Amino acid sequence: MKRWIVVGEIVIIGILIALIFLDFTGIGRKNRKQLSAIDHVSGTGTPGTEIITPMSDDPLVYHKEGDILVPPSPTPTPTPTPLPPTPTLSPEERIIQDGINKAYAISIPGGIAFANVTDYLSIRREPDGTAARLGLMNPGDSCIVESVNGDWAYVKSGAVKGYCRADLLIRGLEGEEYAKEHVVYIATVTSPVNVRSEPTTQEDNIIASLDQGAIVTAKTPALRSKGDPTTPLFIEVELKDGKTGYIASNKADITYTWPVGHAIDDTKEQK
Repeated sequence: MKRWIVVGEIVIIGILIALIFLDFTGIGRKNRKQLSAIDHVSGTGTPGTEIITPMSDDPLVYHKEGDILVPPSPTPTPTPTPLPPTPTLSPEERIIQDGINKAYAISIPGGIAFANVTDYLSIRREPDGTAARLGLMNPGDSCIVESVNGDWAYVKSGAVKGYCRADLLIRGLEGEEYAKEHVVYIATVTSPVNVRSEPTTQEDNIIASLDQGAIVTAKTPALRSKGDPTTPLFIEVELKDGKTGYIASNKADITYTWPVGHAIDDTKEQK
């Protein structure tokens, strides 16, 4: 009887030694290396996967190959799309571009506002609808608001100063946007110049002439020559007879403005 007990103890000891040997040399050793840097293995994964929660906030999903946990492949970092290169301008193109930028540059006056009416807006001597009128602003005429008191704004429009109804003005940020969209460019001729039907000097296309000092509306204050972008700029102008033409930009100065109100005597129907 004692012999069988001794034999049984020897067998159990042998099995334990074998298990310890496999644990440190086989599967157990590999799994311990994989899990050495993580907190725990969740049992909520789908069959064949394990959700590993590392020390960071984001879990990693491992899959099994046999009895071995294999970490996920790293997510490739997307290669950023390079921006298109900035075109290099020739000296001639740079001069033209600078001319265009200068022609279109405007500065919005502080407090600018515009008459938001369909007929006219009265400028009065006092903030009172029965006070004498000093001037009128047509639809879209501009003024500078110097102060607002209740329903009335004290404004300056051209040479006229007085009070008008504040609710009939486009002002503030809306007024600044309106100013950008409705700016009027003026071309003052600095030396005699031909007006052409197309923005080019390579054709026989003269339709009129302007003397020094002539003032015309510039519909487009700066544009490149037709068919040759390296030649001097042209200005698209509107003549007094309503015709449109083009003059060389080096023959005129460009300024900008907005239409303003005008003085009156108090004879029109009041508004």
